[in-house]
Amino acid sequence: MLIGRAALLLVVAFASAVLAEADLYNVLGVEEDASPSQIKKAYRKLSLKYHPDKNQGNEEAAAKFAEINEAYDVLSDEDKRILYDHGGMDAVKQEAAPQHASPFDMLFGGGQRQQGGKRRSMKKGNDARLEVEASLEDLYNSGEVSARIQRNIVCRGCKGKSSGKCARCNRCPNEVRMVQRQVAPGMVMQMQEEVPSEHRCRMESKQLTAVIEKGMPDGAEITFERESEQRPGMIPGDVIFRIKQRSHPRFRRDNNDLHHDMTISLREALIGFRKTIQHLDGHEVVVETSAVTRPGQVIKMDGEGMPVHNVPSQSGDLYVTITVAFPRELTQAQHTAVASIF
Repeated sequence: MLIGRAALLLVVAFASAVLAEADLYNVLGVEEDASPSQIKKAYRKLSLKYHPDKNQGNEEAAAKFAEINEAYDVLSDEDKRILYDHGGMDAVKQEAAPQHASPFDMLFGGGQRQQGGKRRSMKKGNDARLEVEASLEDLYNSGEVSARIQRNIVCRGCKGKSSGKCARCNRCPNEVRMVQRQVAPGMVMQMQEEVPSEHRCRMESKQLTAVIEKGMPDGAEITFERESEQRPGMIPGDVIFRIKQRSHPRFRRDNNDLHHDMTISLREALIGFRKTIQHLDGHEVVVETSAVTRPGQVIKMDGEGMPVHNVPSQSGDLYVTITVAFPRELTQAQHTAVASIF
């Protein structure tokens, strides 16, 4: 017969207790470094196998189904997975537990309370910011930039251990925990306390590669979530790349517009000219005129500027500033010819 609601709740509670000791990766049958798609695939396969509709009256299958769902709930959530890897189910449960503002917090409006008097403890580490250079060609065409970072990572399953796979790990930096201190009769205040860590950590070198999107502005930021230094019981901060555009020998950028300097001869300035500019993607832009061109004159080439970021169908303009190269001196014949014309 079908399992009753009360019995099912007992099964779920039993599964939660079992998970406190079980390895969640073993529950789903995946490796510790499994990708989100691999975890999802394993969950779907097992949930279909042990689903109550296919195992009616089977309490063992119901318990297994609840265990699989609990494991997937943790490993499919990036924050929960990191907390689990660092501190096991205790760290996950501690983060999920409701937290109430102390009288001191409420007195001064602190606590960041949410509905029901709850608040989420934002135990997130510091972000790391890196300035990375990108060429104007990459910002025009799209490209990639990479940087190698050194970060502290928590050794999974090495709490209190120093042998085997944990031998290459050292003690993690001190941990910060919240404690309650009575500061006056009837008033308790939460305070931070630094304590030695029982966890083990090691340094890791990792290369991060970011995609430069067409038209990205100088100073744009690209975020790698949770890739900063790890600390037990905390969500790692982000690594943020800040794009610094390198100077270009032929073009200057002004937001979505480009500027280019072109030198022509005195003869070309008087009777006209036709010249080409090789653009950042290799195509040629033709600049021509049959009229007189003044020194410092600017010729606008519509749509030949930078792609507009996030709107690739639009582009800025290209402004070509003309410099006229005057001869240092004239021959007698040239002097006579010019005099006869004017």
